[in-house]
Amino acid sequence: MLDIDETDLRILRAMQRDGSMTVTQIAEQAGISQSPCSRRISQMQEQGVIAGKHVKLDRRKLGFHAVVDARVKLKMHDKESLEQFKKEIRNIPEVQSAVLLLGEYDFHLRIVLRDIDHYQALLQDKLVSLPGVQEMKSSVILEVVKNSTALPL
Repeated sequence: MLDIDETDLRILRAMQRDGSMTVTQIAEQAGISQSPCSRRISQMQEQGVIAGKHVKLDRRKLGFHAVVDARVKLKMHDKESLEQFKKEIRNIPEVQSAVLLLGEYDFHLRIVLRDIDHYQALLQDKLVSLPGVQEMKSSVILEVVKNSTALPL
């Protein structure tokens, strides 16, 4: 376990709220001066606590008006089948996230699309022909009530 103190947590909370803040703004919110704040941020980056900074785009303003959750069951569960499916799914840009599950289904996919016609084409042209797919069930997301990557620090 890394040595993270309350000051580090204040820095991380501030960065989670707004990743575009300057070090000066983060330091102010964390209650410390800029130099030690900058050193702490650098140290947490080196330790891998801060794994990067990301820009959140508004999908609707960019023409992506549909989101689908898909659950995938594979025919086989050997290492080769799982690795092949993971390799192929990484190459589909519409798939925003793919997680391996323990349970009734093997993978959960979050797919962003321009519209339902886009999903139908993606399903027919790529998804159902992925290696090892036995079954796929999909749900159209009507509203995202909460979508956060923030940790409860």
